Amino acid sequence: MSAFLAGLRFEARILLRERAVWLALVALVAAILFALFSGAARVEAQKALVAAARGEEAQRLEGLRKTLAKLEKGETADDPPPYRDPRNAAYMGGGPAARVAALALSPLALAAVGQSDLFPPVVKVTTGSKDGFLYADEIENPANLMSGSADLAFVVVFVYPLVILALAFNLLAGEREQGTLSMTLASARRPGAALAGKFAARILAPIGVTLLATAVGVGAFAGASVLASGAFAALTSIILIYGLFWAALASAVDGLGKSSAFNALTLICAFVLVTMLAPAGINSLAGYAHPAPSRLDMVLAARAASTDADKERDAALARYVDEHPGEKRDRAREGTLRRLATQEAAFQRVESVIAAHDAQLARQRALADRLGFLSPALLTYRALAGVAGASETRYRGFLDSIAVFHVEWRDFFLSRAKAAAPMTQADYDSLPRFAERGETAAADIAAPLMGVAISTLLLSFLAMRGLRRVRP
Repeated sequence: MSAFLAGLRFEARILLRERAVWLALVALVAAILFALFSGAARVEAQKALVAAARGEEAQRLEGLRKTLAKLEKGETADDPPPYRDPRNAAYMGGGPAARVAALALSPLALAAVGQSDLFPPVVKVTTGSKDGFLYADEIENPANLMSGSADLAFVVVFVYPLVILALAFNLLAGEREQGTLSMTLASARRPGAALAGKFAARILAPIGVTLLATAVGVGAFAGASVLASGAFAALTSIILIYGLFWAALASAVDGLGKSSAFNALTLICAFVLVTMLAPAGINSLAGYAHPAPSRLDMVLAARAASTDADKERDAALARYVDEHPGEKRDRAREGTLRRLATQEAAFQRVESVIAAHDAQLARQRALADRLGFLSPALLTYRALAGVAGASETRYRGFLDSIAVFHVEWRDFFLSRAKAAAPMTQADYDSLPRFAERGETAAADIAAPLMGVAISTLLLSFLAMRGLRRVRP
């Protein structure tokens, strides 16, 4: 039997007799299964939300078609008001015929909340400006946002490393303090391999348990077929590499030859720095370097722009009436043109406000991405969000797809409204449909994972140097 396997088996037997080890591993498994169960419930709620929106859309459009059929056959005594007339393109595109745009859920959406609690999974696109439909509702209860979400990403980033550190922080220091290190080194033909085997036993337990519990939870709550997908392979790779990062860090600190107390204090400080201080510092620095208005300020600015457009329209109309006092007025047509002019002015102003806000956010993201290598925890969370299809890049792509569809939707209705062409059954059959452009980019997962892997390799090199210097 090799020295590595002998050390592995010996340390495994010791760990099996430790109740604290069992307790920590059981707690880790329970946290993972609960997080996946919670994630599955959240995914089902989002599916129900999208299904309800699509059902309401189908029912609403069917009602418009039936009303239009009665009007075309002359089965109604009076014409409906313009805002209920399915032939009126100026009003129908602004709400009654609005189309639903929904973000498709990824198979592993239960793994991370990501940006899903900040961006809407479904919006009702109209011919109005974006502030009228994109920011109309709160996405999530503010109390829930304040408390955060207990998803798998949270467990992996914050809980998983603590179990690894608890088992691996004092392999050498503990044996040195107990006086058994000399016997271990003397009894093995290859002392370094024996120590590596003992260390492997300590880190394989939490890493293996985490991977197994994740596989069981994903299979139970997302379906066994997901286990054979590339996304699940990426998820296991992230968990494995992130676990190895913390194991390498613990081994590197242990290899300094200090006491168990020194190792524990150093690793606690490193945990706080990597998982809390560095991400907060990076985001704060990006926000300070490229300040952007809050979402509330942006929404208020967009709505103020829409209100200003209304006022300018009313002032222009009043001037026109004063300058043409005797002119015969088609008030119905005039109302339609006034509505179109208001929509166009508000659209242009709101687009400029949103574009300025998004440009500033893009600068913040670029700076945060460049500094992200300082925190493997931040990189790991981004990779997990990418696997779950909840990365910021994907939601920005969703919003870009909505922007493209918004222009197409406006062109469809406003061209008919400006030409005073009534909507027909054929028009309703050919309403534009939303198509999401782009899926989760592989770079959303590969780039942060590469950053964690490089940090792991550097720490592994330091850990190996420490093992070679081990003395009783």
